[in-house]
Amino acid sequence: MDKKMNFKYFYGTEADQFSFYRIPKALFTNDCFKDLSSDAKILYGLMLDRMSLSIKNQWFDEENRAYIYFSIEDIMELLNCGRNKAVKSLQELDDEKGIGLIEKRRQGFGKVTIIYVKSFIQEECEEQKKEKPKMVKFTNQTSVEEEEPEEVYISNFKKSQKQTSRSPENKLQEVYISNSNNTNINNTNLSENKSN
Repeated sequence: MDKKMNFKYFYGTEADQFSFYRIPKALFTNDCFKDLSSDAKILYGLMLDRMSLSIKNQWFDEENRAYIYFSIEDIMELLNCGRNKAVKSLQELDDEKGIGLIEKRRQGFGKVTIIYVKSFIQEECEEQKKEKPKMVKFTNQTSVEEEEPEEVYISNFKKSQKQTSRSPENKLQEVYISNSNNTNINNTNLSENKSN
């Protein structure tokens, strides 16, 4: 930066008088969005802000879904970037080439493309589904009176992985389901049985 400017401090509640763009915290904390660039995350926040204008103007399709108009030129101006970066950021959000947070629909010759901004909230992303440990029910075989099912995590581990004291994450202890012989014999003293 060539110019250094002198800015004033905020005093009391002065910061409340300004309007802000809001970018969802989940875009930075959720693993689903870890591969999105910062520019794409900012662009999504700008598009969410534009949604309020759509609702005010009653821009809804035949299925009552809100949409926005957001051209590449708008993106270039707001992100202060060139055309390539604007297109790349838009593609990261797109459902065709990117993560699927927006969906573009062409309207025809000479008309501006409309954009559906989708909700960033979802039940689970695909990556979390893959990593989520599975639960299995098994019967407690140590006691005949207690036949309660218990839950045990099935861990997906590599046999070649070497665990050290510096391992970055704690893992669940492995519990193996064994086939016991289910006998009611409590006397296991073998020397007595041999003498009989």
